[in-house]
Amino acid sequence: MDRRSGKVIVVAHCILNQNSRVLGGAHYSAVVNEVVDFLRRHEVGYLQMPCPELTFAGFKRSPKTKPEYDTPNYRRHCRTIALSTVRTLKEFVKGNVAVVALLGIKNSPSCNVSNSKDGTGILMEELLEEIESINIHPATRTIDVSKIVTDVEWLEKLFSTI
Repeated sequence: MDRRSGKVIVVAHCILNQNSRVLGGAHYSAVVNEVVDFLRRHEVGYLQMPCPELTFAGFKRSPKTKPEYDTPNYRRHCRTIALSTVRTLKEFVKGNVAVVALLGIKNSPSCNVSNSKDGTGILMEELLEEIESINIHPATRTIDVSKIVTDVEWLEKLFSTI
């Protein structure tokens, strides 16, 4: 008997691995616990994208703004991650797995999602463009660890409609 839930959320790498954050930027010792607890409670699968800043600039990188990262080489790097992510999402859709949400992270020049006043990060811009091209429309949210209760409430409301 196949027991899969048929639901998946795409998440920024650091939601599930705070070790990838720029030095001084981790808010948790390992994972954003409230999001992981939600995923477990609701039996939702997840697709963790690679951290573009870690894979581009390394572990001991300096904090940078979006304009500082927004170079042709970095954008190409993010595009490669976006294309790989979309290939996986296409396979999920073929298998009738619903791509329910895309979660970014606040204050990231790469992984912020547009519902934040900080605008959309570079990886998310590339990913959203590719997702649109294959007609997938997940709900999007920037996780703000200082308002995590509100973010989990948003997830609860989203999943109550599925």
